[in-house]
Amino acid sequence: LEFDGASKGNPGPAGAGAVLRFKDQSKFVLPLRLSEGVGMATNNVAEYRSLILGLKYALNIGIKHICVKGDLKLVCMQVQGLWKINHEHLAVLCREARDLKDKFMSFQINHVLREFNSDADAQANLGINLMDGYIQEEWK
Repeated sequence: LEFDGASKGNPGPAGAGAVLRFKDQSKFVLPLRLSEGVGMATNNVAEYRSLILGLKYALNIGIKHICVKGDLKLVCMQVQGLWKINHEHLAVLCREARDLKDKFMSFQINHVLREFNSDADAQANLGINLMDGYIQEEWK
C-alpha cells in the first residue's frame, strides 16, 4: 500500500490517495488506485485519511499481510507509537489507523522519499477535486 495526502493551502482543499499493489498466486494483479475528497483540511489530516482509506480497502478485499509506504514521516512514526501526537484531531485519526493495522496478520510501515511515492501523490491530487467523503476507485 502506498498512501499520500495533498492539501492546497494548509488548511485548504484536500485529497487522499492510495495505491494497493498485490500478488495473487505469485502473479501481479493490476493495482487498485483510490482517491478520496477530504474537504478543507491540513496535509496531516489528508495523509491520515489516505492511510485509513487504503487500509480499509485492503481489509475489504481480503489482504492479510501488508507493507505500507508513505512520504510523511510524522504519520509513519505516530502509527508505530514512536512519535508523540500533539493534536487531538490527529490522535483520533491515528487511533483509527492503528485499529485497522491490528486487523492484519502482519503489518509493516515505512517512510519513503517523495519521489518514490508519485503514484499515491497523483491519486491524492485527484482527490482534491472530489466532494468530501467521495471515493473514486480504479483498477489500472
